[in-house]
Amino acid sequence: MGMYAGEEWTDMTDFESAMKKVADVLHAAARKSGEILENTKMSYNISMERDKITKIQNKIGEKFYKIFKDGGAVPEHIVDDLAAIAAIEETIRTMEKTIADSKPFKFCSDCGAKLELNDIYCAKCGAKQHDISPASDEEDSDDSDDSADSGECCDEHDKGECCSEDEKSED
Repeated sequence: MGMYAGEEWTDMTDFESAMKKVADVLHAAARKSGEILENTKMSYNISMERDKITKIQNKIGEKFYKIFKDGGAVPEHIVDDLAAIAAIEETIRTMEKTIADSKPFKFCSDCGAKLELNDIYCAKCGAKQHDISPASDEEDSDDSDDSADSGECCDEHDKGECCSEDEKSED
């Protein structure tokens, strides 16, 4: 005879009864797991449907914001929110400009356009860049001489020709 939880089985009926109980527990666990899986799938589908609603709401908001930016009429109760978005966008632009202004740069050796240090070609004129030294503060000022940036030393010569030091000082 076999042992079950420390007791001897008296006959095959006890064994069959124990096996039935184990089978019932396994079936109940499988049923419960199936229910949990179905609920999880349903929760995921609900989440996906809510995401669709959010996307549509965002599109509606974007349309109202475009109307607001273009000076059109929008419902009065959302004007403050739309103005807040515009203020945030301006703050972002200011921060982006600060970041861009803090990056080292150089000037195009051909046309004088401001370039990033790793630019190989000028975005304005297409000239290949050879010098990658950073621009100095005086080169960045708005009152810099455009003819110096373009490679011309004076009005007497074509681009690429160079004056002697005496001729440069006479200008």
